[in-house]
Amino acid sequence: MAARTAPVRPSLARLAGALLALTLLAAGCSEGSSGPEESPAATEASDAGGASDAGGSEEASGPSDGGGQTAAGVPQDPYPATPAPDGFVAPEACSGEGAYYAQVGETATPDLPERAGETLTIEAVGIEGDDAQLTATLGDGSTRPIEDLTLGETASIDLWTISVTSVCADTQQIEFDLIN
Repeated sequence: MAARTAPVRPSLARLAGALLALTLLAAGCSEGSSGPEESPAATEASDAGGASDAGGSEEASGPSDGGGQTAAGVPQDPYPATPAPDGFVAPEACSGEGAYYAQVGETATPDLPERAGETLTIEAVGIEGDDAQLTATLGDGSTRPIEDLTLGETASIDLWTISVTSVCADTQQIEFDLIN
């Protein structure tokens, strides 16, 4: 009895099948990708089946996308100031009134209440005329400036709204109330 062998496919058909499979695999992998485009040198090296000097090995240099980290911080816009209501008559700038206060260069005392498991720290960074210059830090996050506030103006920082009640240039102290 003669031994039967499996029919041999032409090599061109095998090559076409492999290219189709690779194309479908590549299309499926890149569908949700939002990462950076590969350089032509890296693509050519990948198509050639070898390593490229352009990117180095992933073992030696770590992930090519930097692990989701950026090289430099992006400056954040300050929290906006809301003007005092129409008809508001500002008292003396240095009234000494306010439930919370901060010396320039220090954080507000007493600590603001925690909300939804989050904390807020207000720091006085300066006084210019009757304007309070403050920064806000939510939890352990980064510090973000607040637009300069004068008496009666408010700023909303996440779940808190503060209103400046006193700006004392002589004592370098800013006072404010928590209104929300």
